[in-house]
Amino acid sequence: MVKEKEVDIEKLHRKCQEGECDLYSFLEKELPELSIEDRLKVMAEILNDYLEEYDYDQADKLKRESYSITKFKPKKR
Repeated sequence: MVKEKEVDIEKLHRKCQEGECDLYSFLEKELPELSIEDRLKVMAEILNDYLEEYDYDQADKLKRESYSITKFKPKKR
């Protein structure tokens, strides 16, 4: 991951939970300076800690360059 800027995983997770879009789309908006690979690493870190707070459907995917990315949407409380 990018070393110049330390990423606050919990803060990103909480902010995503307040929104309406899927996790990767949220990270694109919040961290536009990161490469797709680095954004996917951040996404993996968030899901590693907070997977139970997201809904997903394996068939619902985003396409970014050569990647097919499952949409993880915040569960509504």
